[in-house]
Amino acid sequence: MKNKPIPWYFPKTGAYEKELINKVIESNYLNDGDYTRLFEKKVAQFLGVRHCVGVTSGTAAITLSLMGMGIGRDDEVIVPDLTFIATANAVRLAGARVKLLDIEPDRFAIDVELIRKSIGPRTKAIVSVDVNGRAACYELLEPLAKKNGLVLICDATEGLGSRYNGRCLGTFGDAGCFSFSANKTVTTGQGGMIATNNTKLYYRILELKDQGRRFQGTGGNDLHPVIGYNFKLTNLQSAVGIAQLKRLPARLTQAKNRDKWYQEAFSGCPGIVLPSLKNEAGEVAQWADILVDDREKIQSTLSKLNIGSRPFWYPLHTQKPYFKKERGFSNASAVSRRGLWLPSYFDLTKKQVERISHLIRRVLEKKS
Repeated sequence: MKNKPIPWYFPKTGAYEKELINKVIESNYLNDGDYTRLFEKKVAQFLGVRHCVGVTSGTAAITLSLMGMGIGRDDEVIVPDLTFIATANAVRLAGARVKLLDIEPDRFAIDVELIRKSIGPRTKAIVSVDVNGRAACYELLEPLAKKNGLVLICDATEGLGSRYNGRCLGTFGDAGCFSFSANKTVTTGQGGMIATNNTKLYYRILELKDQGRRFQGTGGNDLHPVIGYNFKLTNLQSAVGIAQLKRLPARLTQAKNRDKWYQEAFSGCPGIVLPSLKNEAGEVAQWADILVDDREKIQSTLSKLNIGSRPFWYPLHTQKPYFKKERGFSNASAVSRRGLWLPSYFDLTKKQVERISHLIRRVLEKKS
């Protein structure tokens, strides 16, 4: 087949995942246990942090991090307007109020100057978002949070393996949160992880994720000194995660090559903006992305040829649960309208990238 379909993205597993899953099944202990502890340890070592806690999702990771830091009812949490809705939903799940702010237009991170101007008496926390592996401006965010006594939780759900100024994303602020959903570089199907150097927070999260227990119980006459919930990551999921971590270095290298190919392919192409990526700082994009005016036409052209793509999220202020009529989100709106994730699956080839760019160039040339 000359031009086979090119997917946008899909998970990839293999023999090692099956081997570890079989070992968990043979152990007959499928719940949160030794494999989850090993997965947590390996992620902590990779990130260079003291503690990691496996949980059910990236959403749960953000929620438990906020709750662990004492954020709750009637507290205000600042969230960027351009992010997957889970970021804001996690704040609501913790019982707090969401305050949306616009982003800066080049790297899509929350605008730090807007945060500075928007801090009020109810403001207790900031959830920064490292959109597609691009770091928020932590050299400004961390001192700003500290000066104002604000909790800083980092949504690094798209940033595992991406680095900024010598540090892994997810290691800034009070806690970093990761997702292992199906479209991430490391997947467990669903699942998440909290990374922190704060030992007090670590023990509090253990309580919150396991019915108030810091240590694994029996389900019988255990002591539950505080209220907690059930956000455990199972051994089955963790076995997949351990196997996936072995693939992470190669996948990060592939992502860097992929973005280099796209940059070369779109060089000098009018109408295409390649968002800033600080390769020298160690940033790695989760998916290849572009900004382009005629996005719908490009998507339609690619789709007819079985080439996958995905538009950026709608700004949160346009979503019904967080709808706001007032202005003030011009950057988020513009980026959302123009943003497109291009094919980024693990086996993407340079030849496929050249084909994709050629098709997009043709659409733009016809328009002009």
